[in-house]
Amino acid sequence: MALSSSWLIYSGALMVLLSIGVLFYVGRPMTPAWRDTTSIACGIIVFAVVCVLALLLHAPAQIAVSGACFWMAAAITSVHAMRGRISSQS
Repeated sequence: MALSSSWLIYSGALMVLLSIGVLFYVGRPMTPAWRDTTSIACGIIVFAVVCVLALLLHAPAQIAVSGACFWMAAAITSVHAMRGRISSQS
């Protein structure tokens, strides 16, 4: 039985919810996310890796890109939240 491609979107949505939970727990950083180039770079890397892995597992292109966008949003949000937490403790 083949694995359905919807796991990619569902797991990405779950990661977004978890990263928002991390953001609520640690608090909102002072700098906006669009200026945090480290978190954006991390999100782009996660997007590329998830998209390539999904395409290698024969997921349709639209689902691979949609799922990778969810994973990218989760990576940007969680890395930005944790970087803000670390910089506020220094």
